[in-house]
Amino acid sequence: MAQSKSAAARNLYNSYAAKLLGYIFGVVQNQSVAEQYLAAVFKDVPNKIDELSKADVNVLCHLQIMARQKLADFLKTPDHDADRKITQNIPWVNNKYTTLMTALQQQVFFGVHYQCKTTSNIAKELNKTEEEIRKTLKECFTIIRNGRDNERVH
Repeated sequence: MAQSKSAAARNLYNSYAAKLLGYIFGVVQNQSVAEQYLAAVFKDVPNKIDELSKADVNVLCHLQIMARQKLADFLKTPDHDADRKITQNIPWVNNKYTTLMTALQQQVFFGVHYQCKTTSNIAKELNKTEEEIRKTLKECFTIIRNGRDNERVH
């Protein structure tokens, strides 16, 4: 069993390490630090292999959640001169599109996009129907789309 977990973890590494490294690098802006966090995430993968192997799981999203948990310690460390820059690189902080959303829209969008929750789970949490959650999510995408339509490439 341990050998199969190791093989499964290796397969996940081969499939997702490059994407996850890019994601982590976007936050820390340092290649060697990003590689250290990537190694820390994949060190934990064998312990979560059963969860990551489920059919309805978005593996990359769960790996990103694991990375964010590791990065939380990095962001709390006060001895980084680039703390403000790092915080600005986190997708859900200072995002011009999400600042245009209502509190409900933000909650739904963050739940789906950053926390990998299903619309049915969010509906239960918020005591709303799935249709209301889907409608709210569509509103979020409309806000993003309209914001991008207003941007011009020069």
